[in-house]
Amino acid sequence: MNAPQHLRILLVEDSPTDALLIREALAEVDDFGHDLVQAERLADAISRCAAARFDIVLLDLGLPDAHGISTFRIFRDRVPELPVLVFTGLDDKSVGLQAIQDGAQDYLVKRSLDPSELSRAIRYAIERHRIARALEESEERFELAVRGASAGLWDWNPQSGAIWLSPYFKKILGYEPDEFPDDTAAVREATHPADIERVDACLAAHLEQMRPYDIEYRMRTKSGAYCWVHARAQALWNQFGQPNRMLGWIIDVTERRLAEEALRASREELQRLSAGIEQAREEEKTRIARELHDDFGQQLVALKIACARLDTLVSSSDSPEGKADLENVYRLIDQLVVSVRRIATDLRPAMLDDLGLIPALEWLVNRFSERHGVRVTRRIAEDIDFNDDSATAVFRIVQEALTNVARHAQATEVLLEIVRKEPYCVVRISDNGRGSAPDQRPAADSFGLLGIRERAWALRGDLQIQTAPGRGFAITVSLPLDTIEARIDSADHDRSDPAR
Repeated sequence: MNAPQHLRILLVEDSPTDALLIREALAEVDDFGHDLVQAERLADAISRCAAARFDIVLLDLGLPDAHGISTFRIFRDRVPELPVLVFTGLDDKSVGLQAIQDGAQDYLVKRSLDPSELSRAIRYAIERHRIARALEESEERFELAVRGASAGLWDWNPQSGAIWLSPYFKKILGYEPDEFPDDTAAVREATHPADIERVDACLAAHLEQMRPYDIEYRMRTKSGAYCWVHARAQALWNQFGQPNRMLGWIIDVTERRLAEEALRASREELQRLSAGIEQAREEEKTRIARELHDDFGQQLVALKIACARLDTLVSSSDSPEGKADLENVYRLIDQLVVSVRRIATDLRPAMLDDLGLIPALEWLVNRFSERHGVRVTRRIAEDIDFNDDSATAVFRIVQEALTNVARHAQATEVLLEIVRKEPYCVVRISDNGRGSAPDQRPAADSFGLLGIRERAWALRGDLQIQTAPGRGFAITVSLPLDTIEARIDSADHDRSDPAR
């Protein structure tokens, strides 16, 4: 017991005889010292408690200004912080029991007082009151925490199924405290049907395997809409390992979940836009490369004609100075031709690095078919190990051939073949278009064919053309396998590339 060693006691008794009996009994108590103050009326007792500190009150229920159980009730309402020991007569034990039910710590019969019983009753009264006050303060703190927290608390007995839901728990679901029952069936009914299985699995794992109970799920609100809640809880197990209590809370995380879903949707949209931008970028690079190639092709033709004329002028010139000037011009033109070839060679599609040749060709053919409404049949071997230069060359050969089909052939079908025929890789693009008459056969220096021929020759290959009116147009490029599959060191590549 934690009762003080010296007590201040207020005796509320109007009978001198009874007061004397109580004083004598207290005088024989040696468990603690005491100071005794007497009041003969209830109002006087209440006033004394307001003016001074006391450890316990010994209260007679029959006073000039109060009588019976109402005496205790009035005192308790006015002075709730003091423990009260009630005195009754021999015939008033029922009143004493009623006083205990209303909050008194104990009762004693005045005419049969025993010092040891009185000592025990006083000490127990003080200790029980202290414990009761501590519990009450703890409950008040808990209630304040519940009211102040943005969490809905719940307390569940797994054995009986009884559950208590805090007012804020119900508020999260849009209900007033008296609108939603403290019932496990009601809680389960409010859980989203698609989430019940997850919640049950998490609960079973906690109760049976003591795993953490930490889960997010949806609950139906009063309006019929669903909100997202984050739930955590902890169970208590008895000595037999059986869960006998579980305390937990929920918080509303709807806004966070909606924000996460919006962010996820934004990321997906960003990825979609990025993919579209990348595709557009590749298409733009392809368009620029084609336009540059066509422009370079025209310039190359013009430069070759100019070079041929310069050759004639240089060989027929009798002036050493004029001949030297013409040779310088020819040298500059030749350097320009080399630079143009280098730029054209450097226009390597980025998708070849990301996808490889065959997927890149698939992409190119699909885009061609969608854009021009031409069906392309593909026969592409997968046993050819193209190096970077040959992959770029084959991609550009196919791209240029398909561009020619779109511009000139008026075809509905195209056959693309890339096959291994030792010792060559044969690239053939044929269509069912209008073709050309023998005397209208495209010149070897025509703009589209110029790039194909240059790339074939750069890889020591050969170009053949087959066409006739109404029988389509076919380009066949034969490339030596030892060239297109050769692994070339970067340093050697710069020195040996024929296009440089």
